[in-house]
Amino acid sequence: MSSPVETRSLSGQSWGRGLSVAAGKIGTFARLNPAGALGAAFMVVLVVLALGAPLVAPHDPTSFVATRYLGMLETATDGGPLLFGSDQLGRDEFSRILYGGRVSLMVGFLAPLLGVAVGTLIGISSAYFGGLVDLILQRFVDTLLVLPGLVIVITIAVAFGFTMTVVIFALALFSAIGSIRIIRSHVLSLRQSLFIEAQRSIGSSPLRIVMLHLVPNTLPVSIVLVAVGIAGAIVAEAQLSFLGIGITPPTPSWGNMLSGAQNRFDLGPHLAVVPGVMISVTVLAMNLVGDAVRDMIDPRLRGRQ
Repeated sequence: MSSPVETRSLSGQSWGRGLSVAAGKIGTFARLNPAGALGAAFMVVLVVLALGAPLVAPHDPTSFVATRYLGMLETATDGGPLLFGSDQLGRDEFSRILYGGRVSLMVGFLAPLLGVAVGTLIGISSAYFGGLVDLILQRFVDTLLVLPGLVIVITIAVAFGFTMTVVIFALALFSAIGSIRIIRSHVLSLRQSLFIEAQRSIGSSPLRIVMLHLVPNTLPVSIVLVAVGIAGAIVAEAQLSFLGIGITPPTPSWGNMLSGAQNRFDLGPHLAVVPGVMISVTVLAMNLVGDAVRDMIDPRLRGRQ
């Protein structure tokens, strides 16, 4: 029987091996995809800062702490620093950027995750069962694809209210519409594969084939769709908030911060520049990560690395 000391030693060795393997994989990823690694590093830092906003932000994002339209590196009324100045109401712009990042990233991650999950299940069902099921689902998708995606999202937001939950589900619907076609095309090529035919021959139920074989084999495609969709969801949320039909003030998001900066750009150009740069750099970073994930997962692209 192992002593407690030996158990702790084995546990420590296991953790050490795990960390070594993880570090090796990260190093390989960075070597093969330097741009993707740079984008991933930026996203990790951004997510940490956004989640830790209550600890990092020097002021409450909704409190009036200074004179309006102060420039960068000014001082608040309480003597605290204003790294990015103050906005049109005298609120700390740096604190609002951090808290706005929480909102934008939450919408950006949750919307494609939910949308691709639903789109994956519908796409698999449509391709595998075929017949009338496929016909009805695809005609419904065709009907939605005729309409511009932003129009669908705006209609849902106006009908159900300008809350974060509504915006997330509206963008998730838009993401699901686009992913259904891609997943369906992928599953159509898998449906006649030998391993699927083997499962049918031994009497496996359709549910077992879908859940244990088709879903795992479409997971790489779904992961790529989520990674690429995050950037689009962040931009879409910013567009909605800029138009005043997304996340509404006083809750900060990068989109409504841009909207609030448009009235007096001459007095506070930094109020438009800072959130605009954050949106642009975040979208670029996520696109780099999405491209790197696609290159790693797609076997047709591995030989190019």
